[in-house]
Amino acid sequence: MSRPTIFALALVAASALIPATSVSDDLATTAAPNTVSPSASATISHLSNMELPRLGQALRATHSAKVLAIGSSSTAGVGASSPSHTYVARLEINLESTLKGADFEVIGHGLSGEVAQGAADRMKREVEQVKPDLVIWQVGTNDALRHVAMDSFKECLKKTLAWLKQQQIDVILINPQYGESLVKDAYYEEMVAAVAAIALEEQVLIVDRFDALRKLHRQRGDQVYLSADNLHMNDEGYRWLAERLTATILKALPQGPGTAGHSRTAKRSST
Repeated sequence: MSRPTIFALALVAASALIPATSVSDDLATTAAPNTVSPSASATISHLSNMELPRLGQALRATHSAKVLAIGSSSTAGVGASSPSHTYVARLEINLESTLKGADFEVIGHGLSGEVAQGAADRMKREVEQVKPDLVIWQVGTNDALRHVAMDSFKECLKKTLAWLKQQQIDVILINPQYGESLVKDAYYEEMVAAVAAIALEEQVLIVDRFDALRKLHRQRGDQVYLSADNLHMNDEGYRWLAERLTATILKALPQGPGTAGHSRTAKRSST
């Protein structure tokens, strides 16, 4: 059997294993019954049917892919006990262990405290340097904490996502984390909803970190996934994020030639 055929079978097999990639039953479900808002929840649910055509093409053509993770402290790994426990490090291991024969390079370029505009300003340089097939953009937390003007934030996201689309680079957004102290400021949840709204407009995937961790908080408290500062994630939080990203990527990979760029709504309607 040829290597491309073996690899295609591996993609199918990996997709079938998606439910097993969650860190625990508590963390497996990304949509909690009580969401940020009905519209935000519906938006994220709809976007789960999107695909990653550039990534799928790269894997089928070369059995390798580059992923650029960009964002602030969560991408830099603040709160992790070691570099090997960050979501960036775990994601590369998870993808290669699940997709046998694939070679992933996940490059993390996170800057602690950075707002969306900071990442946008360096996006072109980072993309030219890394030449990624997929960009994972963790965004919104610092904008919410600093009360960055909503119109400016939305415009920044729209322009940057439009530019990435022009470069034919796949994108996954990671929305802000949940924390009991964080949501005392109503603007925080407004920012979470804004990320979902822009993702729908630009048609990009979201890993719904906020809703999943809020559900976990209600069951077991913040200390399960947040470090002692009640802001940055701990090893368990980063482990969940890496596994959720792995599942999202596997689910979004086109399964064969001719499917790239098309939603698989019918196939996923029961998941």
